[in-house]
This record gives sequence, C-alpha cells and structure tokens, in this order.
Amino acid sequence: MGYIEKRDILDYKFLSGLCVSSNGNRAVFKVSRACEAENNYQVQLYRLEVSEGGGRLSGALPLEGTVGVGDFCFVDPDHIIFSALKGDDRDRVAQGEFLTVFYSMNLNTGAVEERFRVPLKNAAIELAGPGRFLLTAVGIKDRPDVERMSGEEKERVLRELKAQSDFVVCDELPFMFDGRGYMNGQRRRLYLYCEADGRCIPVTEPLFETSQSAVDPEGRYIAYSGVTYDRFYVRSHGIYLYEIGTGTTKTLLAPGSFQIMGLGFLNGRLVVAAAPWNGEGAFPNHDLYTLALTGGRMEPVHFHREEDFGCKTCGDCKSGKMRTFQSQGGTLYYITTKGTGASINRWAPGELFQRLSGPDFLPDSLAVSGEVVWAIGSGGGLQEVYRRKGDGLWERLTNLNDSALENRTVSAPVRYTFTDRDGFSVIGFVIEPADYDPGKSYPGILEIHGGPRAAFTHGFFHELQYLAGKGYFVFYCNPRGSAGGGEDFADIRGRRGTVDYNDLMEWTDFVLDKYKSIDPKRLGVMGGSYGGYMTNWIISHTKRFAAAVSMRSIADLTGSYGATDCGAWGTPGVYGGTPWANDERLREQSPFTYAMNIYTPTLFLHSFEDHRCNVTGAMQMYTALQLKGVPTRMCLFKNECHELSRSGRPASRLRRLEEIGAWMDRYLKL
Repeated sequence: MGYIEKRDILDYKFLSGLCVSSNGNRAVFKVSRACEAENNYQVQLYRLEVSEGGGRLSGALPLEGTVGVGDFCFVDPDHIIFSALKGDDRDRVAQGEFLTVFYSMNLNTGAVEERFRVPLKNAAIELAGPGRFLLTAVGIKDRPDVERMSGEEKERVLRELKAQSDFVVCDELPFMFDGRGYMNGQRRRLYLYCEADGRCIPVTEPLFETSQSAVDPEGRYIAYSGVTYDRFYVRSHGIYLYEIGTGTTKTLLAPGSFQIMGLGFLNGRLVVAAAPWNGEGAFPNHDLYTLALTGGRMEPVHFHREEDFGCKTCGDCKSGKMRTFQSQGGTLYYITTKGTGASINRWAPGELFQRLSGPDFLPDSLAVSGEVVWAIGSGGGLQEVYRRKGDGLWERLTNLNDSALENRTVSAPVRYTFTDRDGFSVIGFVIEPADYDPGKSYPGILEIHGGPRAAFTHGFFHELQYLAGKGYFVFYCNPRGSAGGGEDFADIRGRRGTVDYNDLMEWTDFVLDKYKSIDPKRLGVMGGSYGGYMTNWIISHTKRFAAAVSMRSIADLTGSYGATDCGAWGTPGVYGGTPWANDERLREQSPFTYAMNIYTPTLFLHSFEDHRCNVTGAMQMYTALQLKGVPTRMCLFKNECHELSRSGRPASRLRRLEEIGAWMDRYLKL
C-alpha cells in the first residue's frame, strides 16, 4: 500500500450532469478523466439501470459514440439527446461559425442518429414537451448573422471576425468573467426549438442575460430570470413567464429587488431561491419563496438562517455541471450546506421540511424522478452515483473510482471543535502524516479554504492527502465567515483579517496543543482565493510560519478594484466601500499594505486568465518581497483560470502540486 501521490489525480473520475429518466429507472451522467497525452479531459456519457423494485441491474456502462459530447437530456425513458461535433461540423466551428448539432441515442440498441442542428454556440438542452426543446446559448451583440450567409460573403465575414479576435473592445461592465473570458457584448439567451417545423425561436431579447430557467411540467410555460442591460449589469433580476403556445412573455417580478439562484414550477406556482438585494451589498444567502404565475408578491417559505443555500463544500475532485435545485411532482428538492457537510432536503406546500441525507453522505448534485432521488456524491471518498431507497437509506450504485484508491492508504480526517474568543464554535479537521509515530517530530501545514463562504468537510481532498503522504500534518478549519454556521457566523463584512484571523490562529494553537508531535518551528500556511488573501494577511501579521504558499492571491483592494469580474459589486459589500469613498478602509484590509512586515519565504501560484482574483495580486506581493529580500518564487500558469486546482489542465495541476510540495519540503523539512 502506498500513500497518495500527485499523479494519482490522473486516475480519478469526475462525475457530473446526472439526469434520470421519467420512470426513475435509468440514469445517464458524464464521466471525465484526465488524458495526460493530450493534456485535457476525456468526457463520455455513462448509463446506469435499476429494476422496477429499485435493485441494480448492472454497473455503470459507458455509452459508445459519446466521447467528447456537450450537453444532454432524456427525451423519454428509452432515448437521450446530446450535442456533439464531428468531421466537417467541427471544422466549421473552428473557423468561427456558431453551430450545435444534436444526436439522438436509443438506450436499448445503442443506435445514434442526427436529430437536428441549430446556429447556436455550445447550446445546452432541456426537454420542453413533445418535439420541443429549451436551448440555452451565448449570443454576441452586433455579431453579423454569419450562419445565414454563404459563399464568398461568408468566408469574408469569417476572416474579418478572426482578424478582430486579436483585440478586445469594451463598452460595458462587466467585460470579463472567470471561465467565460472577455465577454463584452455576450448574453446567455434562451431559445425554443420546435422539431415539427425546425424553427429556433428566441425566447429572450438580444440584450437579456439569463440567470435561471425552468420548464412547466405540462409544457405550457417557460419561466426564467435575468436582466436586460446595455452598459451596466445589475445582479438583482426580474422573473418572467413565456407562454409556449402564444409566444408571449409577461413580467412576474420586476428587476431591482431580488437576486435569483433557483427557479422551478411547483403546484401551479413558481418556487424561487432568492435574496432581497439592491445590487450593492455583500453576496447574500438565499431563502425560499413562492410566486404566483400571475405575478405579485414574493411569498417567503423558508429562511436559511442556520445553513447556506446550495452546495458550498470544498474539494478538488469534482468538476462539471451540478444540479442542486429541482422541483418534481409537487415537491422541491434542493441542497444546503450546514456545519461541515451538505444535505439534500425535501419540501412540499403544507409539509415540514425534511432532510433526506445525513452527515456521513456528501452530495454534490441531485436528480429526481417521481419520488426517486439520485445523487452524485461521496461517503468521504471519491465521487460515485447513489440512489435513495424506500427505507430512506442511500445505496451506492457505482464503483467507478474504487480502483484509483485500492492500493493507496488514505488518512481519515479527525474532526475537532473548539470555542473561539467570541464564543463561536469553530469546526476543523486534522490529517495525520503518513506512518504517523507520536514519538517523532513532524512539520505541519495550515490550509485555508476560499470563499470565504465555503466549508471544509471530512470528504476526500487530493491536495491535502498528497501533503499528508509526504509526511506533513495538515490541519484546516472553517473560521468565521465560512458557510454552514449561520448568518451571524458568516458575517465578516468590512472585518476581514480580524475575527477570521483570530480563529485561524486559535485553531493553530488548538492543534499544536492536541498534537505535541508537530514542531511549532516548522509550520507552513497555504490557501487560494480568500485563502490566498488570508495567507498574505497571516504572513504580514505574524512570524510563526516558516513557509507559505499563496494561491489566487488577493493583495491590494484598491489596486485590484475594477480588474476582477465581480469586484465592482463585491468589494463595497465585502470590504465596506470603494477606493473613492472608503480608500482608508480598503487599505486597512489589504495585505499589500503590510507587505514590508513579511519575513516568511513565500511561493505565489496564479493563473494568467484568473478573472476572479487578478494576477496582479501575486505580482504585487512577489515584487514587494523580492525588494525586501525575502525568499520568494512565483509560478504563473498560461491559459488557466480561477479553477486551476479543480479543473485546470492535467499538466498544470501536476505542476502546481509539484511546486507546493517542493516549496514546503525546502523550508519545513530541515
């Protein structure tokens, strides 16, 4: 048996996009696996079947002819429809055309045939009734209608568009978004495709940005949320109802008062995950409301005061499309984060809320048919597919990742709770090093999660297991500001670097007291995004750490304002102001202000295309420490975004882990 190594991540399978047939007996989902030779991920659809009584008929089987597919959905229990590009179609898209081709597969015979094609870019698909499909695709303002052209005119316009791709023109805000790149003029739009006549009907206007959408179970309506903008995007959205039969749209909720994060039809009304918001405050937690199909007042149903809406658990072994909110058969199913775990919940009008999963199961996404609930998640290991049985217990239906860990020793995280100086309970975990001997001395590493409204769990975390396998104690907690502890616990607006810093230092003291084997002179600290911010903050406010790794670094709140995808909205609420109105307050919370206090050898890791935390944060801190003479190294990744550690290209993920391990070894393994 060996311990977790950095290259083991090449063997993991990442599951996503779980869909279930209408009879609840079949599931189809995506499986992604790293391909080292091509430096990318191979994506393929898998299917899973159970009997009428719920027993498993077979293991998860790959569907031939589905490698590299895009989005997909069930048409009926025996057929799915998926998008793919082949041959000449792939070449046309490479030349700049917008095209999505959908294929139908018979799950009984495996036969595949082209179903239809639309002049849209990377369209996602959802069934909207017999012969009708709701498509979601990104449109570009003022782009010529290339797809209606032909011959020399088409070739000329494509050449012009390609020539223009070397520069970006911006005339609105935001002009970029992490993962989408520079997106000036782009809008996520809805279309209704009708197979009977081949029409692809726009549901939303060219300048409308869609946030959520849902199809009426009876195929009469499409509900959607979003906002129209021509210069400045507003994050508080309206809700609209499109009548499929007439093609008319009516406004149910005017934009400007709620942020919308979930939408579904429930017993002749809409059920909405929303938060009152004027677009300027901190990013809010979301509660449940209902809204009549005639419009009117948003009726509150349930407030999430002690938990967070959605799955906010941390990890580096999950990637892809995850559904956390679904209404089905008059009942709502959705995921919340509480404590150090996530739960699948069920609610129906007139009934009490019910938790369908316990603390030992960590769901990432759900899919429901009738009253049968499926999920992608884990019991502490890597992802698998689960199904809730009639007795309320969860049954694991796949073993796709068993072989990846069968010859590896995984150190189970040990859970601890302590009370901080303000009386709040803080929960954390300790992973003991490989071949741990209490009589020996070991280095330790404090890991800090991003967010900060996220939560560490007992789940499998490759990066942490890799460090433990190299002989480190790895300890991590959910300090003030984290998800899962309630609103009072999470609210650190305008106070970053204060109560959260205190919790992290008290947690470090707590762990050192529990484990006398940890050498207090050989401590490292590391984190990404908010964790990068706190790493920068810690090393500029204490000398107790002998090494640091700051990833997706946040350094100068004034200098980075306007250079990130959500900073214009997030900075005022999170940090308490703008550079013009509250410059002093922002500087007080900026690690860069205190850079001359740093003596800790520090490694900075950052992606060039990280639009969530601009690369200048790493560059600023690196430059300051170089000028000061502090041992410093910076590793920058081309063609990677904020998600480097979770969905970056295999070579980049391996190099990242190599850099972390080498830096900690250099300064902590004396």
